[in-house]
Amino acid sequence: MKQTFGIVLLVSMAFAPALASENFSRARLRVADATSDACLANCATQDASCQRICPTTLRSPCVSACESQAQTCRQSCQSQSR
Repeated sequence: MKQTFGIVLLVSMAFAPALASENFSRARLRVADATSDACLANCATQDASCQRICPTTLRSPCVSACESQAQTCRQSCQSQSR
């Protein structure tokens, strides 16, 4: 009985660090995903806000500038999550 308990204890101790690091990695990925999602949502909000203030007379170039800023923002979010 003592031998069986010792073997189980030894095996569980051997695999514990691997399981802990896997759970930590999963948690980090979830945090990274949430951060990336928040960053992209912020970019979308800024884009919508930018387009709302575009004057009617300069609508097309203003919207293009807003879209360019939004694209730069999204690329920044992607580079932060790596």
